[in-house]
Amino acid sequence: MPKAKANRGGLKMISCPRCGKRFFSETNVLQHMNQPTGTCRFASWHEECSRSFSQARCPPSDNSVPCSSINRPPHFPSADSNAYQDWDLNPPSPEVHETEDFTMDAPEEVIPLVPGKFVEVYEGSSEVFPGGKSFMDTFHEDQYSGERRSNLYFPFASQQEWQFASWLLRSRLSLTAIDSLLALDILQGIPLSFRTGKQLRARAEVLPSGPAWLCEEMEPESPTKHPVRLFYRQPLECLQSLLSHPLLAPHISFVPRKVWTSAARVCRIYDEWLSGDRAWEIQDALPRGATVLGVVLSSDKTNISVMTGNRVAHPVLISLANIDASIRSKTSLHGYLLLALLPIPKFVHKTTRVRGLLQDRLIHQALNRVLTPLKTAATVGIMMSDPAGNLRYCYTPLASWIADTPEECLIAATSPKASPITTATSKNFGDPFRHPPRTSSITLSAIQRACTEQDPFDYKNFIKVIRALRLNGVVEPVWKGWPLSEPSDFITPEPLHHFHRFSWDHDTRWCILATGAAEFDYRFSLLQTLVGYRAFEDGVSKLKQVTGRDHRAVQRYIVGVIAGSVPRRFLTAIRSLMDFRYLAQAPMFTDDSLTELASALQDFYDNKDAITAAGARKDSWEIPKLELLQSIVPSIRLSGAVMQWSADPTEHAHVQEIKVPARAGNNRDYYNQIARHLDHAEKCLRFDIATYMESKRGEEDLRVDEIEGNETEQDKEHEPDEEEFPTDHLAATRSPINYFTIADALVRGCIPNAPRPYRTFSTATTAFHLSTKPSLRLSVDEAAAVFNLPDLRAAISEYLHRLESGMPHRVSGVRSQQDHQLPFDRLQIWCKVRVQQMRYHSRQTPDTPQTLRAFHPSTVNPHGLYDAAIVNADPDSDWPQRGLEGHSVVQLRMIFRPLHSELLAAYVQRFDVVAQQGNTNNRNAGTGMYLVRRAVRSNGSRIGDVLPITLIRSPAHLIPHFGKEAHSRLTSQTSYELSSDFWLNKYWSKEFYYALSSSSR
Repeated sequence: MPKAKANRGGLKMISCPRCGKRFFSETNVLQHMNQPTGTCRFASWHEECSRSFSQARCPPSDNSVPCSSINRPPHFPSADSNAYQDWDLNPPSPEVHETEDFTMDAPEEVIPLVPGKFVEVYEGSSEVFPGGKSFMDTFHEDQYSGERRSNLYFPFASQQEWQFASWLLRSRLSLTAIDSLLALDILQGIPLSFRTGKQLRARAEVLPSGPAWLCEEMEPESPTKHPVRLFYRQPLECLQSLLSHPLLAPHISFVPRKVWTSAARVCRIYDEWLSGDRAWEIQDALPRGATVLGVVLSSDKTNISVMTGNRVAHPVLISLANIDASIRSKTSLHGYLLLALLPIPKFVHKTTRVRGLLQDRLIHQALNRVLTPLKTAATVGIMMSDPAGNLRYCYTPLASWIADTPEECLIAATSPKASPITTATSKNFGDPFRHPPRTSSITLSAIQRACTEQDPFDYKNFIKVIRALRLNGVVEPVWKGWPLSEPSDFITPEPLHHFHRFSWDHDTRWCILATGAAEFDYRFSLLQTLVGYRAFEDGVSKLKQVTGRDHRAVQRYIVGVIAGSVPRRFLTAIRSLMDFRYLAQAPMFTDDSLTELASALQDFYDNKDAITAAGARKDSWEIPKLELLQSIVPSIRLSGAVMQWSADPTEHAHVQEIKVPARAGNNRDYYNQIARHLDHAEKCLRFDIATYMESKRGEEDLRVDEIEGNETEQDKEHEPDEEEFPTDHLAATRSPINYFTIADALVRGCIPNAPRPYRTFSTATTAFHLSTKPSLRLSVDEAAAVFNLPDLRAAISEYLHRLESGMPHRVSGVRSQQDHQLPFDRLQIWCKVRVQQMRYHSRQTPDTPQTLRAFHPSTVNPHGLYDAAIVNADPDSDWPQRGLEGHSVVQLRMIFRPLHSELLAAYVQRFDVVAQQGNTNNRNAGTGMYLVRRAVRSNGSRIGDVLPITLIRSPAHLIPHFGKEAHSRLTSQTSYELSSDFWLNKYWSKEFYYALSSSSR
């Protein structure tokens, strides 16, 4: 009787008994579960983890449950059904099944994970059986595995030759260019096993391969100008490749779960797909022990040619919803695989509408050909290997289809005049409520009715029928016969187009019409943006070829820019839509936050008539993306956070998977060259990973052999873990620098020669980094003159007095000291500081550092350049949980350190929040933002003080309150120094938005 896969000598891992994540050793699991803010820490973690680890390694017991004995629901056909006789989907032989289920049963009660989080996992799901293959098992079964016992890098002579060959294969060099390179004299003296590009390609063909590319001719309904060819890969092979990928293995989960804020199960938490209702409902419909593999598909047309050529590709990408969203969204980790290249034929039919109908039908015909194995596996199940090399009985429902709005209508088989998700039509797109879901039965009934009324091949008359039924003419949609996959469920909101493109196409245009293009552009040109953020020196209205990055940049400032120039209800409508978008982009939600999200959308509907009244919109609200916003809250409850379905990673994948390979060829037969290029690139990647893992395993075996026989118990305790694998190897991810880690290393003395005081330091909430060398070295009086701070000496004296007396630091402007003598006269001055915080929803993940500037006046900036910040004004304040409560808004004017001192301080000037009548939280009713005003004394001088730099909690962004019309004498260099009232712009970053919004919840 075969045993379950052991976890020795490879990447065969064990699961966390709470969340199902995969790890390489017991030590890794224990470390994961012991994280103070992790989701799997609980009182009895050690006992549970030890039991899981021992079960994963113990031999099978006699009480095993064979997979063949699992009862299918009545509505599921058996694996022997004649409808699927062409597919090899039968489970393994009976003897392989005779093993125990060593997946831990979920507890019956809700288990506390961390304070405020309780989890309920689906009991009896995702059972594990032996007999599968891991990534390294597949590598060792290659036909040339015998040769690799003596030469790991076969068919290449050595590691160095393989590195050179791999670089050539992944480069964009043509065969002619490779031949020219290899013919150079400097390379003639190097013994290479290949001397031409063709010889190199021939050797690459024998490398271990991933899913193979297939090509077949298609027979369209109507004649085309050229033969129609479909390039694709088997989808089940692609899913198996993702499941076996060593870099993705630790980030794959299999067990549906419900997460709650308390043991009372009153308020749910939604983040990953497995935490939504749909994964739980799908698991309910499957046999006990089955594993849900949520299939994620993405399709969209993309341009191949540059400037000229009019070459377009229609790729289909595939991924798994079981992969963590944060990992799946990283293009460099290859979480999406190119599944197919759909044909884009040119039909010879003379009618444009008929050609469009034929193209839509051909797309669905091609998709049906490619995706039939997934529909079959979703019906009868299939045994697949998990990352540990064990088998799971898997079903493949469609979790999400990521597409823009026209592509969603194509997939849903609806016309552009109808919603692909609900029964709403174009006349109902502006309704303030969600229409009933457009289920598969509704659409199929409409298709059946159309086919009954008119012959589908009588194209012209059939078009008249489908126009009235709001269909696109597809007779056999791809989702037909796909169990547990409703279009209203798997067509998920797509933020890139539904949020950002919608904002650019409509919000921005409405504001331009209401404000006036000249005034709108002028206001944008006056903004002072932080380092790394887009500025609009020439305005916005005349921008061409804008990208998603530009759409986001405009959203950061548009509410503050139009404030005062538009009616209040118009402003409220724009602000409500912006709140809705920002709230909807959160990585996790609770029932309470979903209520707030729905309320923001309702606020827009309550005020959208003001947009029409201002002349910015006609009476019609036929905006498809507006209607789709009504489905976001239900989608979050079903499928988790919407940001995991963004087209951002798939658009980036198009560059690497489509555009780069296509442009590396000779501009002929694009699809064929793309397939060849990707085949070589994937072989190189897989071979790199496999040889790395095998070489590390060989080194560890050698160390074990050297100490075998005389190893002491102490040696065993310090033996390196042979199962640990650096998953960051070969993954070209660029994570933000972690100043918290560096500061901790400095405090612990890991960098003994670091200059004092340390230039990188941190508090509980914020980390700081200063350059080693200061920007200026001046006396106190010189600094006061250069930075235009006449009370600098008095402020420093007051600061030193507060330090000595233990008084709290506040920006009050009070000067209690009469004698302003200082124990020093020279200052080291920095013009900028890097500030880093932890992310609002993930307190262990550092956010990207931001730069705060304090540049003195110069010829480039006559008034200087000073950024705003949030500082701690109350010792008991808690940023970002309490928002602005207990904090102050300041402008950073100077960063300095007294010479020969450990003190690092900043001179700041205070802003006061302007009280808003009838609003207890002091937010403006129109903008939803705080209005702040420069704090000045009775003589008009600004109030400032010196504070420890560690009291800074966050960068901030201010927008001048321009009023009805911005003053014509303002410029981008003077607008901030000559203005007194500002909006505290909560939209400049999502993290800042969540922090300031938290105080109102």
